[in-house]
Amino acid sequence: MQNLFHNYKKLLEERLDRMPLLAIGEDSIRYDFFVSLMETYTLRASQIQIEVPINHQCFIPAKEKISFRNEKPLIDLVVDEKDLQLSVEFGLFRQNSNENGTIDKTARLVKLLNDMVRVSLESYFNSTKGLFICVADSKMLGHQIRSGIVNRFPADYLITNDIIDHQLQKRTNKFDKRFLNVFRPLNRSIESRLVYNETLTATYIKKETKLLVWDVRLK
Repeated sequence: MQNLFHNYKKLLEERLDRMPLLAIGEDSIRYDFFVSLMETYTLRASQIQIEVPINHQCFIPAKEKISFRNEKPLIDLVVDEKDLQLSVEFGLFRQNSNENGTIDKTARLVKLLNDMVRVSLESYFNSTKGLFICVADSKMLGHQIRSGIVNRFPADYLITNDIIDHQLQKRTNKFDKRFLNVFRPLNRSIESRLVYNETLTATYIKKETKLLVWDVRLK
């Protein structure tokens, strides 16, 4: 899949030759990957699904009747073809409008772990390859969660029930319990291996910015 990631990197750099990272949103990150899939694998647009309901086995709905009735958690991108099966979640971790200000880096790292739980379950129940794809700038790169319970970002991660339980006790604990209620009883861990880690170079990139891809699976 390295050709896919390389082609994706080129598309992102073309976009960032036209405007700064702060001016684009996560949707642009998704759609550039959509186009790179079409170009790399000669896929039709209809073969790539964006924002589709996640497998119902991945979560236990909330107990509230209204929530239960309307609950349709989505996965960012899915390909389900004979020679290519992917389930993908995306992240965009960057500075805010105040270049000299701080951002909640720990909250972003918890989002990453939470999305890895989601995509690992989707991958497991749908028999697909799970990916978490992230564009991150210098504000996030090198962040170490204060407890040190996971490696400094970006890195390989092994996500266990103990790590999740530890973080649930912290103020930054926004895990989606609907998915934890499926993951935790499995008594499995999530192996997230960083398979692509490349610096983006473009006209509007002034500080270190990376394209990061993790292969995410239940172990």
